[in-house]
Amino acid sequence: MNTQSQAKIVSWSTAGEEVCASAARISTTQGDALALFEKARSNPKNQDLIGKVLRSGHRSVIEHAVFSIALQNVSVYVEQYFIERRLASFTVKSRRYVDFSGLGYYVPLVLEGEALAGYRQYMESLFTAYQKLLDADVPKEDARFLLPYAFCSNFYCTLNARELVSLIRSIRLGQGRIVPELHSIADQLADQLADLFPALGSELEVSEPEGALPENSVPLFREDPVWITAAKAGSVELLAGPADPGKLLEHAHRAANPGTDKPFSLEALLASSRPRELEQLSYTFAVSDLTLAGITHLVRHRIQSVIVPPIQSVDHSRFILPDTIRTNPAALEIYQSALTEANQAAKALCGNPVLRPYSYYYAVSGNMLDVMTTLNARELMLIIRLRTCTRAQWEIRHVAMGLLRLLREQYPALFDRFGPTCYLTGECPEGRMCCGRQEEMRALFGGKLS
Repeated sequence: MNTQSQAKIVSWSTAGEEVCASAARISTTQGDALALFEKARSNPKNQDLIGKVLRSGHRSVIEHAVFSIALQNVSVYVEQYFIERRLASFTVKSRRYVDFSGLGYYVPLVLEGEALAGYRQYMESLFTAYQKLLDADVPKEDARFLLPYAFCSNFYCTLNARELVSLIRSIRLGQGRIVPELHSIADQLADQLADLFPALGSELEVSEPEGALPENSVPLFREDPVWITAAKAGSVELLAGPADPGKLLEHAHRAANPGTDKPFSLEALLASSRPRELEQLSYTFAVSDLTLAGITHLVRHRIQSVIVPPIQSVDHSRFILPDTIRTNPAALEIYQSALTEANQAAKALCGNPVLRPYSYYYAVSGNMLDVMTTLNARELMLIIRLRTCTRAQWEIRHVAMGLLRLLREQYPALFDRFGPTCYLTGECPEGRMCCGRQEEMRALFGGKLS
């Protein structure tokens, strides 16, 4: 089954234009906030004022308008492009719990004849193998590694007007220029914004970008597939961190508590509901051989600076080999046969000049990329708390454990105290989904992690 992408703004700020106009007036006009808002109600000068402020380069005023978008039957490639936006919120359909065998895939509108037939055959063969893995009792979270990056995703995205304009412009002027599906979504959103928030018109008018179109990275293929076991996937390396984190935290404590005689205490800091001092500790990591599926688990954490290479650069011949498949002979045969055939088929598709531009759709969720990210210790505490839990997906849990081991080596006084919620608080928040292994987890994280 093939489908086409749709992006629809389903909710937007009440009086968004009036609030933005009020924000534009407040810094240079007499009157309090509520009086200025009343002045903005049904004021015909609002649009001109917002446009004037935007032309002067002060775009923060439009951050007060917020939009929620329903993205329907877009490719997961589009999902990946969206969720790398740092100043937006997302909720996606989980591939861990939902059966995707009948949810379809995106088909480029220009394909026809033999090219279209070859594209469909590639996609449908992988969906067929995915269903066979489910029938062989492979968990959905592992069967999904067969899904091609054209498979349909449905999700919600909420962001302010400034970030939405930036997203549309990045598609039209940047790397998104080479992706027709993204172009269609940008056009849909721009058309809706023209009706909902006409004052943004000048921001959405883009001239022809200078220079040539960005080129697709050359797809990588090997003669034979390379299988990466779960134990070797998601390897973590600490690239940079503070030389004296304890000293930084003490300085942060004094800055946050001027004139206090109370000494700095890690126990008190971690017991605080607002441990801002931890944000002064920044760490940079490289994560190698992280699957495309695993990348979505990592990048959805908002407070980080992450670099993800273009999916066009993926090595189509390197695949994760999950333990549930590796130890199941019937599933292993289905999985390896499907991906061996897919490796050769994708190479053939990329040899066709009509089909080669769409190489990003031929990647499968079990292909791998190397990523780099910088996070502060407060965000690391949240990630480790969520992702070292036994309920976390196994690949991102492996990454989180790798992060924690390296951090404990670098600054044990702080990071020996990091772990899942049951280790931090003594209680499990998972309710009926609790693993029941709290004592085991507290003993594990209370000792030296192997």
